[in-house]
Amino acid sequence: MLFLSYYQVNEDATVKDRFAAASKLGNSGLFPPANVKVLRWDMTPDWWGILLMEAEDPADVARALDIWRVAYDGFFKVTKTCPAMPIAESMPYMAKLLEDWDSV
Repeated sequence: MLFLSYYQVNEDATVKDRFAAASKLGNSGLFPPANVKVLRWDMTPDWWGILLMEAEDPADVARALDIWRVAYDGFFKVTKTCPAMPIAESMPYMAKLLEDWDSV
């Protein structure tokens, strides 16, 4: 199952402190968790971005974000995560939904 996370990095933390936490986390092997595959990880110049992950268990996805919070309390200003699907897969689903609705 795909999960899409939108995040904003907390700009109240210093770049130096965020970088130190990210470096330590990167060297720890804790991110991504064993059952999470990172498909995309993008960031903008304004310190917000998206993380597209594949996992079977939402708890593993929560762990992927929570380990950043453990590495640096307040690392994120905002996160929003939910299941996702490619547009190409959603079109047949929506067409069937409209067809079903029209028959009511």
